[in-house]
Amino acid sequence: MLYLLFANQRAKDYYYKTLSSGLKLFTTNFIICETLNFLRSRISLQTAIKFRNSAYSSNVLEITYITYDIEEEAFDIFKKYTDKDFSFTDCTSFATMKQLNLNAAFTFDKHFQQIGFEILPA
Repeated sequence: MLYLLFANQRAKDYYYKTLSSGLKLFTTNFIICETLNFLRSRISLQTAIKFRNSAYSSNVLEITYITYDIEEEAFDIFKKYTDKDFSFTDCTSFATMKQLNLNAAFTFDKHFQQIGFEILPA
């Protein structure tokens, strides 16, 4: 079972009512990295380890690795949108979503909507 941490009750409710019904979730190794760093600094090393072990053994979560081509496309996005404050990690997610033909993200990050993706929960 995937060890999920929800800082937001709305996200937790949406996941258990909608997404837990068999849909596959996608993320990247960059997002896993950011999450591990956050968990270690804000909660504990043990929580970070538990999350990572769970993520990599999950049947629900598919982890995509950032390749050179994705990184290059992400850098193009990073340079192009001078009026936005996209992080480079955001840009790698955008490029990955484009490559996988995904049009919606389970996030509260407004940047995904700004670049044209649907954000869930709406």
